[in-house]
Amino acid sequence: MKLEKYKVETTKGTLQYNISGNGKPNIVLINGGSGPVKGWMKILPAISESSSVFSNNRIGVAGSDKPKVSHFGLNIVNTLCEALTSVGFEPPFLLVGHSLGGLYANLCSPLPE
Repeated sequence: MKLEKYKVETTKGTLQYNISGNGKPNIVLINGGSGPVKGWMKILPAISESSSVFSNNRIGVAGSDKPKVSHFGLNIVNTLCEALTSVGFEPPFLLVGHSLGGLYANLCSPLPE
């Protein structure tokens, strides 16, 4: 699977992302630590067969902008929510967090609808 990366402008900077697949549920993958999108490649092809999947390199990771402001959990989650809205990736979401991404997923609950 070739991972096409796109960019979306947020108030915290430009975020690199990918949307794969077409179906429900809409799945949002949330990386751990400073892990890039490519860390999901073992599962992304399989889950993209039946669902729409949003993955991203959050601010400060890989092809996304370097942080311009304090990069704490709520800023990360707010930037994610802003990116999801901007690209039209609509709730309800199934949040999948890896490592530290699991803590960010808990900050997302509930995501604004």
